[in-house]
Amino acid sequence: MKNLEELVEGINMKKSITIFVPAYNEEEHLEKAVKRYDRVARSVVNDYEILIVDDGSKDKTPVIADRLARHYSKVRVIHNPKNMGLGYGFRKAVKLARKNYFIYLTGEGEAKDESIKSLFQHMGEADIVIAYLSDSRTRRLSRRIISRVYTEILNVLFGNRVKYYNGHSIYKTSLLKKVKMTTNSFANQSEVLIRLLKKKHSYIHAPYQVAKTKGTTLFKFKNMIGVGKTVMKLFWEINIKRDI
Repeated sequence: MKNLEELVEGINMKKSITIFVPAYNEEEHLEKAVKRYDRVARSVVNDYEILIVDDGSKDKTPVIADRLARHYSKVRVIHNPKNMGLGYGFRKAVKLARKNYFIYLTGEGEAKDESIKSLFQHMGEADIVIAYLSDSRTRRLSRRIISRVYTEILNVLFGNRVKYYNGHSIYKTSLLKKVKMTTNSFANQSEVLIRLLKKKHSYIHAPYQVAKTKGTTLFKFKNMIGVGKTVMKLFWEINIKRDI
């Protein structure tokens, strides 16, 4: 008779997952990141795919992505003719996803291997595995403050108790294919989570850690404007119009 740990491992090995990797000018990081994702996924699940969405990169990212697809059978590449934004790439990857679960991991490869593996092992415990940073000290103080304020504002506006809206959460792909997604901005993950939670889908929180990174373009003025517009639109649609 197998013990509980072996049974859980056996269940996990039957899961399948799509790994969405957005890449915009990531020539320095993409190859290493994708190789890591492939290695970690292979150690946890039998059935997975890696979807690289090259978002109109102007460096060697498209060439590197195509080379990875030739060398790794699990890798597929989508090239956007111009930069469309994270939300657009997310929607495109969801539309093309063939596996039961879906996760977004950066082209920079910031998440640590053990953290990714741990997140994968939570797959199937709920409709959504909401990933949150267990130690944010690897990021600048200004980014930590803005992220905390953003999280608290969304929780107050939409009545949630989410620890983090922009982490590497795992979703049932079938839910993502049905949920309304309207923004190309960095607020895409927030929109998805808010709409799914309003539909009363089950969730758990799971921690993850990241290495120090080159930083993010999230706090560029145009991105902040896009996030603000999305939040206001969400508030109107969900809290006023009741359109989830």
